[in-house]
Amino acid sequence: MIQINLLPVREWRKKEAVRQQISIFVLSLILLIVGLLAVGLTIQGKVMAQKQELASLEKNRSKFVYVNKKIEKVNKKRKQVEDKFKAIEKLQEGRTTTVRILDEIVSSIPIDRLWLTKLSLKENNVQLGGVALDNHTVALFMRRLETSPMCRSVNLINTKQKSIQGHDLMEFGLQVNIQIQQVNDNDNKFTERAKKS
Repeated sequence: MIQINLLPVREWRKKEAVRQQISIFVLSLILLIVGLLAVGLTIQGKVMAQKQELASLEKNRSKFVYVNKKIEKVNKKRKQVEDKFKAIEKLQEGRTTTVRILDEIVSSIPIDRLWLTKLSLKENNVQLGGVALDNHTVALFMRRLETSPMCRSVNLINTKQKSIQGHDLMEFGLQVNIQIQQVNDNDNKFTERAKKS
């Protein structure tokens, strides 16, 4: 009978299997290193591109610093001009308000029966003083002021009889409370009508 020794073949197969596993491990390791190098190079390329873009943006920013300073100066000047316009509008509003109040008072005076000698305007209060032919004339003047849309209230401060150049007249004092909002609304309507015509 012939005997075949299979032991070296088994050893050879074991050695071959180990060699294959080592080869696969080495190839896997090489592929992993190559992959990592490829990823590293890609990331490095992106980083370099970002650095170049950042440098370009820094150059552009230095160009626009001058423009930004100009814009800031223009904005400051614009704000100053707007503040001046607001101040002018406020002065204009105050000027027309006083004129409207005086016009309302003058139009309420009974002609040739009442004369004003004092007038003071503080905020929304008007102090009036004057002489009239009689108490009825003073009452008529007060009623006319009360019917005005600008007057909130009219209060009689005092009356007394006074002789002026041989005539007995009534000296009086009034306090008139003005609705400033109503005066401003009337001024705005008046201004709008003036612009249209």
